[in-house]
Amino acid sequence: MKAPSQCNADRISNLPHDVMQRIVTFLPVKDAAKTAALSKQWRHNWGATTQLVFDAHFGRISKEGNYDSNVSRLMLQIYKALLVHDGPITKFVLEIPGLRRPSPDINHMVQFLAKKGVHELTLIFDDDEVNNGQTKVGREMPSSLFSARQLSFLKMRNCDFSWAPSWFLGFTKLTHLWLVSVNVDSSFYDDFLPKCPLLEHLTLGVRDSNAIESCLKAELVAPSLKFLASNVWNICFKHAPLLSVVSIEPLYEDYTQCDFRVYDPDIAAVFASLPAIQHLSVGGEWLQFFASGTIPSMLPTHLRQLTLLEVASIELNSSLEARVLLCLIMSSPNLQRLRIWVGFKCLIEPSDAHSFRPTKFIDSLQLLIEAEDFPPASYFQCLEEFDMYGCDGAQVELDLVRLVLTSAPRLRRVFLTMEEDLDYQEGFEFLTKVTRYKRASTEAEVICV
Repeated sequence: MKAPSQCNADRISNLPHDVMQRIVTFLPVKDAAKTAALSKQWRHNWGATTQLVFDAHFGRISKEGNYDSNVSRLMLQIYKALLVHDGPITKFVLEIPGLRRPSPDINHMVQFLAKKGVHELTLIFDDDEVNNGQTKVGREMPSSLFSARQLSFLKMRNCDFSWAPSWFLGFTKLTHLWLVSVNVDSSFYDDFLPKCPLLEHLTLGVRDSNAIESCLKAELVAPSLKFLASNVWNICFKHAPLLSVVSIEPLYEDYTQCDFRVYDPDIAAVFASLPAIQHLSVGGEWLQFFASGTIPSMLPTHLRQLTLLEVASIELNSSLEARVLLCLIMSSPNLQRLRIWVGFKCLIEPSDAHSFRPTKFIDSLQLLIEAEDFPPASYFQCLEEFDMYGCDGAQVELDLVRLVLTSAPRLRRVFLTMEEDLDYQEGFEFLTKVTRYKRASTEAEVICV
């Protein structure tokens, strides 16, 4: 029979130190924090945990009762967990369902994390309550965030990132910035981003279209930036020598009433500042933006690194948007993949000379190409894949497919999808015409669905 002292021995607290630390890392943060009450050894292990994630496993904000009171109760639990944490915190995630907006408690918490030297910070807030169909705005970000000078990764959603205190010297170690459903003003581009000299990845999703239109020139100075995903169509790349991936997606459908001409866009100057661009994905607002300015037949600076071009919501029967597309194609001698999502067709040409979007609608893309006098040898010499989605059998679509098939000697695949409501006979005629076109590549396969 074993001695009583052996039966009552605290075996779990006598585990090797690295084993106890390993156990804590596998526990949800709510349970991991509770291990600090087991013994002195376990308290030290909780303090050695450098990555804290407060998400749905930790708790959620109840929809019943007073919202502010529910937030305070949950924040108290987080504070208790942090108070018994006596070590550094390198990563902190706050993504609790139902947490709708920043609060004074969160501002104090971020200040605490800044003193802990946090490197990676995630603050995700749900959409605010909706009244009469309108989502509430005005959610200011925690001001104490600017004191977290050690940040290398920052991810935030549903905050207003529109100011920085005068004493802010910059995030000199920040490499990744992810801001979605935020509002920014010109100071974000003029003052904040230049103070992040090592920034490599930027995701910027602006919540309010007025916040985009209010910045006549959102000039981007980012010497280390390599990746950009945004819905801000009027970004002007003033200095981004390393930027290789750019995705500009539309924010809202009804952008036809925006007078893009007031921005005086210069597509040649923009791409002259992007010598390293490899992947470019743009949408309707971006096309309209540059279509309102001067459109050269070819850019003065060729996009020699560009291998992937994606264009969404393009009106191929708009002479201006078609010219922007052709300008990019003609300026990309090493383009390998081209993907196009056909947008709605404009059926009525504006008659008002003061129209926001004066343009000329065309029936044939071939006539526009001949008018620009492009040499055939400049088309698609390296193109391997061409995809076009949402075809409705228009002549401008046939012209583009024919241009690709007859001009791309390395082409391997053409993938076409038709509009769902397209008549069967019209779809059959479209496919018949496509299959009869001559092909510069003997390996080119045409797939139509």
